[in-house]
Amino acid sequence: MARAKTRDPEATRSALLDAAEAVFLEKGFGNAALSEIARKAKVTKSLIHHYFGSKGGLWRAVKKRRFSKYAETQLAMLRDAGRPTTELLRQSIAFFFNFLKQNPEMVRIMAWMFLERDQEECLFKDRELNELGVAKLREAQEAGLLRPDVDARFVLFTFVGLAQHWFQDKAHFLEDFDTDGLPEDLDAAYLDAIQKIFFEGILVR
Repeated sequence: MARAKTRDPEATRSALLDAAEAVFLEKGFGNAALSEIARKAKVTKSLIHHYFGSKGGLWRAVKKRRFSKYAETQLAMLRDAGRPTTELLRQSIAFFFNFLKQNPEMVRIMAWMFLERDQEECLFKDRELNELGVAKLREAQEAGLLRPDVDARFVLFTFVGLAQHWFQDKAHFLEDFDTDGLPEDLDAAYLDAIQKIFFEGILVR
């Protein structure tokens, strides 16, 4: 008698996440169908409910998988830093910028979240990371490194927006502006520019 085929739970979960990410990125959360995700993962639709509970649970897991490694590393960087320095802030901006550069799928996920007003589950509202980031900025203000007249929450939100905007809208930059005289590596040139704009705007004068 043939032995029943056993399923590897981790492999199944990974296949579902891969399939779900592809469908969500193409169609957005609202238009994505669980039947299509299950077919793409080569599993039954009931397994989606078994592993993730619902379509919303699957969407949250897709976002968490993309964002968690960045969040964990950034948190460790901030926790281990001790007293804040301008170099730490520069490194934090560069780290987030390069995370987006290396994870274009995350940029697409963020775009769908914006289009579908998916704010409640927004991973960039991760409370622990945001609170620690704001705390470090306030420490830098108290130490006289940053201007005290700009709320630290606005500072953090601005630095996230400057990095995020480039990868969501770089095509428009290339269409609307000539690139004569700019370095070949436009990503590096833009990061350098926003570092200058950002720090010349918030450093104590």
